[in-house]
Amino acid sequence: MDLHLGIGRRAAPPASTARLWGCALTVLAGTAAALLALPASWTDYAAGHDGSGPGPGELTPYPPMLPVLIAVLAVAGVVCAVHAAAARVAAVVAGLAALQVGGIALVAHRDWWNFAGADGASFERAAAGSLVAAVMGAVAATAVVVSVLLYRTGRGVQLPRKAQVAGGIIAGAAIAVVVPVLLCAHWNYTSGTAAGQFALWWSLPWGAGMLAAGTLRDGAARHAAFMTVLVSAFLALLSVIAPAVHGFGIRLPG
Repeated sequence: MDLHLGIGRRAAPPASTARLWGCALTVLAGTAAALLALPASWTDYAAGHDGSGPGPGELTPYPPMLPVLIAVLAVAGVVCAVHAAAARVAAVVAGLAALQVGGIALVAHRDWWNFAGADGASFERAAAGSLVAAVMGAVAATAVVVSVLLYRTGRGVQLPRKAQVAGGIIAGAAIAVVVPVLLCAHWNYTSGTAAGQFALWWSLPWGAGMLAAGTLRDGAARHAAFMTVLVSAFLALLSVIAPAVHGFGIRLPG
């Protein structure tokens, strides 16, 4: 009887720790959403116009998939906070979403200065927006770390087959390297800046997801990684082909 109770006591801390990390992810997602909602996350471009006509509206360098990624991060945190058994799946989804949020924020940190001085947009707003983007990137990096810690609270091992490991490594490396090259060729870009933007926005998170889909020691987590990459790729496609909405829109490198 004592042994049984001892086992129960030893099993309880991982579950409570998983819930704690889930709550942390939810808070981090809320912080990222609050940063996105700040006025500094939107240019004062429209202020330079005389007010006649609808005008271009306020703009942001963030692609339209960013709010969705932040929402995914929040949902993963909530799921884990209320259902610790889903720790590994939630951790993988949250980690990949946070990695992509961080890449988007890093690109925006530079891109804010593309708005500075354009049609009345102020340099002060660009500086503030760049700072907010840097803070968002730090929040996303913290979420990646928390996701790793959350994954470690999971139990059970379902090792991947050697073919899965090899496929994940090859697919991850190929996606990380080839996607920016193909996109630059499609849009006739020759600069490293464009390739870097596409890598941070898309190919590096997708490559990491495919690597996880082949190498993680948990079958459900591997499946979650693969599905997260597919959903992210679909969101990226929608971001490219859809018109700008409420200031969001894909801004390709100049």
